[in-house]
Amino acid sequence: MSLEGFTEYKRREFCNDVKCPVQTQLNSLKDKPDEYERIRQTCTTGCAYTAWQFHHWLIEKGYIILVSLKLKNNEQTVLANINKKLVKWIDQQVQTGKYQSRSQLIESIIAQHKKSIERA
Repeated sequence: MSLEGFTEYKRREFCNDVKCPVQTQLNSLKDKPDEYERIRQTCTTGCAYTAWQFHHWLIEKGYIILVSLKLKNNEQTVLANINKKLVKWIDQQVQTGKYQSRSQLIESIIAQHKKSIERA
């Protein structure tokens, strides 16, 4: 389902863009289904790229990941465009282990800011 003004990720777009050697090989085997399927199993069991790399590629290309509005507790998805340098800083803070995720860091900073406003 495509939303107006958005395009959906095309299967293997990442693989082709980063010139994955397995994908390059698969592209040359379109007319050999048995060999294609055998090599494609590499993608399932031993991908050369991590979810982190894929996720950051999506961000760099301007993709967003949409999730169901039926979230746990009292949560709601908010989409925001954030400066790349700020996103890099956020990721560095999360990698230190002080925060479990971007969301936790952002919620914490907003809560601190809200308290400071209430005190003023």
